[in-house]
Parts: sequence; structure tokens; C-alpha cells
Amino acid sequence: MSPTRKTAAPPSSPDLWEFLPLTEVAANGSLWIEHQGQRFFGPGPVQLLELIDETGSINQAAKKMDMSYKKAWGIVNNLNATALRPMVITATGGQKGGGSTISAEAKALIIYYRELRARFNQFLETETIRIRK
Repeated sequence: MSPTRKTAAPPSSPDLWEFLPLTEVAANGSLWIEHQGQRFFGPGPVQLLELIDETGSINQAAKKMDMSYKKAWGIVNNLNATALRPMVITATGGQKGGGSTISAEAKALIIYYRELRARFNQFLETETIRIRK
């Protein structure tokens, strides 16, 4: 039998962080919304939706992001398949060759994500201050 190895508990107070160069340490993280354990909505989809809204085109939005049209369509299809209402509405043909718009629900989700991101950033800033004390 091998002996049970005990590990030290993580520091519960910034006072215990004596082993780190605290002026160079910061809390950091990424934030996205998941659906069924898969990333659904985060910085990339937000930017893509905003650019679709600005340009009226999935293709033009993808170009502005240096993203392939195929990848942009994959994101749009994932958003539309996951949401209960379409996030991107496409129109084919017509005098201008069709186009795309984002729904009111997509705009609301963008606003919610930006607010969530602000709260997350505040949390990270607070924890960075706490670590550096």
C-alpha cells in the first residue's frame, strides 16, 4: 500500500502568497455562455453579430474579422439552432443580392453579455487587488 499523500490546502488569504512576485500577478479569465456543455456565446459570436448588424452581410462581417465565410456560417447556424428564436435573419436574392440582419433577441443577448463581461472584469480586478495585498 502506498501512503496517502496529503496536499497543502490552497492559500485562503493573500497574506499566504509570500511565494509569488505579487506586483506581477493578476487574476484573469475568459468568459462565455455555454449550452449543454458547449460554448455558445462569447467574444467571437458577439463581434460577428455586431459586424453583421453593421454591414448587413455575413460575408462582409467574416472578412472584417479575418474569418472564413464557412466558419462565420457555422457560428450563425449554431446560434440560430441553439436559440429559441433566430439570432440572424438572412434574405436571399433581391436587387442588392440579399443580406442579413440580427434579431432584437440577438441585440438583447449582446447587451446582456456586455453587462456580464463588465461584472466579470470587476470580479477579476477585485481579486487582483486582493492577491496583491
